[in-house]
Amino acid sequence: MLKNLLSTTASRLIIAFFNLGIVWISARFMGAEILGTISLIILGISIIQLVTSILAGSSLVYQVSRHPIAELLIIAWAWIIIGGIPVWAILVLLDLIPAGFTIDVYILAMLGSIITINQNIFLGKEKVNLFNLMAVLQSVLVLVPMLYFVILKNWIDTSAYVASQYVSMGACSLIGVIMNIPRLKDFKIPKRFVIREAFKFGGFLQAASIMQLFNYRLSYYLIEKFFDRATLGIFSLGVQIAESVWIISKSMAVLLYSRLSNNRDGEYAVNLTISFIKATTFITLFMLLVIIVLPKEFFALIFQKEFSSITTVIGSLSIGIMAMAISLMYSHFFSGTGRPVYNTISSGLGLILTILSGFTLIPIMGLIGAGFTASISYLGSMIYQVIMFSKVTGIKSRDYIPVKSDISKVMKEVKTLV
Repeated sequence: MLKNLLSTTASRLIIAFFNLGIVWISARFMGAEILGTISLIILGISIIQLVTSILAGSSLVYQVSRHPIAELLIIAWAWIIIGGIPVWAILVLLDLIPAGFTIDVYILAMLGSIITINQNIFLGKEKVNLFNLMAVLQSVLVLVPMLYFVILKNWIDTSAYVASQYVSMGACSLIGVIMNIPRLKDFKIPKRFVIREAFKFGGFLQAASIMQLFNYRLSYYLIEKFFDRATLGIFSLGVQIAESVWIISKSMAVLLYSRLSNNRDGEYAVNLTISFIKATTFITLFMLLVIIVLPKEFFALIFQKEFSSITTVIGSLSIGIMAMAISLMYSHFFSGTGRPVYNTISSGLGLILTILSGFTLIPIMGLIGAGFTASISYLGSMIYQVIMFSKVTGIKSRDYIPVKSDISKVMKEVKTLV
């Protein structure tokens, strides 16, 4: 597991580097307004994928060790079509997709769903290196075309970003399908109980994810509604920089979920989760402090002067970023141990807080209000998870108190899993 942890962390760092390059090109050469449009395109794709992920998402990780992979693949491939079209149609009717990109959003969402299926099959089989490789490749294949289109060809338009996504998602989905086709040799018509269980587990899991996405991104729509797309571009850049501190916590969460999904020892699950919570808290706090102390002149130099105000966005998001890093561990514990309902309730609570705070704070406080909205939502969700985790496991508050030996204990436990 230590090897997987290092591999996953390294891949996350590489992805963050390439994603930073993508953001830098978008902000530096295209400006805040186009960056805002790109953010809405990404959000539209994400919303569609969250619904298709009911049967094609992380629930596959849990089910791969319990059902024939061929049946799960057929169910997932069929569902991304059945579930994706209605959601896309709703987004179009509500005019939530930027004009001129409605078809692109649907196609990219389908390609992204195929990639998600393939990656979760790899993760469910504990082939973490393959999972990481595909994730890195996807980022690389966005950045390289963008460098070509924007810098070499001077294609300064949202379409340059969309074209780069076509290159990346098209290639990665094809590679993944080719790798998983041999698993269809044992194809049988999916059993009814397998489909029913997939819907039941995936439904709870994705209900949480759908609400969590709106916790993350509802502010995007509110900022565009009350202000303009350039303001949205500034906010989205601040969010991406602030969320970059989740690199380590997301890496640890992926490994935690993979391990717990393939283990039936309840005590082991609890101890491993607590260890990961302590480690991710320490690391995330350090990374967050580094970003917070950076002056606005630094961001103006790296991007453009119009982005200098992202320091206020990062500051207002800081409490929420810390809370969500910890929340990721609880979420993956509940999912990995077959209790996704707690994540659904947690996300629902966060969404309520997002709506109440967003419509109150954003019109009055603008960017800072959007940041505070996210912090209130993330913190509320985490507090609920802490309470439920304690009830389910019997863990006491004193178990969270940091001591000098925490780091050595975490490393010792991880090394025993190599």
